[in-house]
Amino acid sequence: MLSMTMFILASAATLVNSQFDPTSVPYATREAWCNSQTSACPILCLQLPGASGTPTSNTCSPATLLYYCLCSNNVTPNASEYSQTIPYYTCTETNNQCVLKCNGDSTCQNNCRVKNPCGAQDPKRVNVTTTTAKAATPTASETPVNTLVNGATGSAPRMASVNMSHVYGLCVFVGGFVAGFATLL
Repeated sequence: MLSMTMFILASAATLVNSQFDPTSVPYATREAWCNSQTSACPILCLQLPGASGTPTSNTCSPATLLYYCLCSNNVTPNASEYSQTIPYYTCTETNNQCVLKCNGDSTCQNNCRVKNPCGAQDPKRVNVTTTTAKAATPTASETPVNTLVNGATGSAPRMASVNMSHVYGLCVFVGGFVAGFATLL
């Protein structure tokens, strides 16, 4: 049964990859894609009920871009629903090649990407927890921050202020790095 499953999956991968010529991508790039695919396989397996993060089989060939990920529960995850996988990379590269063939026609370029979306379109939420939603009305202490960020109040500005904290943190980190480097000179 397992060998039959492997044959079917390899045949399906060949059918999918028959639309994409692996040699159109440099070998080093294909190696990187395969490394990403084999790194993603254990994570994809964790998304399946009853599977551990240790796949039964996890291979990828840079020459052909054929890959195989079989989880401990004998189920193969649908890698096309995720990024950093061979289906995602071949899809985005196919779109890139399509855009190049459009010779600058923006409608054609847009169609290349819109008519061939890559990655999950409606991902399944497996490990979802229920949380209580906070009221959308900001507290008095949140309003000045929101107003400073983008001149508005409410839940959307609060999200902007949270995202800005990452920017400020990065600026402090880079500033500290530059200051430390300057003292070495």
